[in-house]
Amino acid sequence: MYTFCFTFFAVEVLWYAGASVSDGQLSDFMATIWNGDTNAATSVRVNLQGHTYSGSTSDRASSSLFSYVNDYYYFSRPTYAALIRLLDNYNHVVGGAEHSNYEEDHEVTSFLDAISKTSVMQKTLQFLHQHGYVGSTWSSLETQLRRIWFDGYPRHGHVTDSSGFEHVFVGETDSTEVVGFHNWIQFHLQEKKGNLDYMGYIFSKQPNILGAHFRWLSKTKSLGSLMYGTSPEFDIAMYTVCFFARTNHKCNFSVNGHNIQVQTYDINHGGGIHLGTAHL
Repeated sequence: MYTFCFTFFAVEVLWYAGASVSDGQLSDFMATIWNGDTNAATSVRVNLQGHTYSGSTSDRASSSLFSYVNDYYYFSRPTYAALIRLLDNYNHVVGGAEHSNYEEDHEVTSFLDAISKTSVMQKTLQFLHQHGYVGSTWSSLETQLRRIWFDGYPRHGHVTDSSGFEHVFVGETDSTEVVGFHNWIQFHLQEKKGNLDYMGYIFSKQPNILGAHFRWLSKTKSLGSLMYGTSPEFDIAMYTVCFFARTNHKCNFSVNGHNIQVQTYDINHGGGIHLGTAHL
């Protein structure tokens, strides 16, 4: 018990002791990992089709959003493959209890191990350590990533039915709509399986950011934002840094002259701070 309490206290001290991070520092960091994302899927092509709005009930796109993705080339890479293995581990229904097993826990470990080997996450470790949010070792950051992204919590009620990863990368459904779902890889794979109907775009801007209107598993997402072509490690890095530096606030930065804004919210459960959502 004493070991646990000491570890938790140390994590919380790091969380709150971080020096303030300016928008300029965020921009420099985000540009560095964007330009250094060697696993980015640069050949991805999208077919925007009809412009729509969040309240529309019309389908203004007769074809899929993703017109070309070299699945074999990209999805065989370690971080993509490890991410994809996680996507079927969750009950998407809000209120439906989550139950993990040894194999699924091992898949989380494998994913974190895969991204730890990338330059994007090594630079993320350096940045967060420099600003006092984590220790100098990967294990310090990994402990935070597990808590922020993968520890379960109740989204509504008292049932442990959600996590930051499930909400952002997999997507969830409540009684009326799709909630979360901000990852392009999951979007593309669900389109291929026939589970997702893209209904048109609401906005499109550089770099590779769009707001989509779609139906997934018979529920509608009025406005789902995503950045496409990014590697799993880039998405984790971008959202994690914004969560640390701008929790519950707008995270403003620029990449190669393009202004980007990320919003994160936290959820406090079991004495720890977890990611409630993160989106563009």
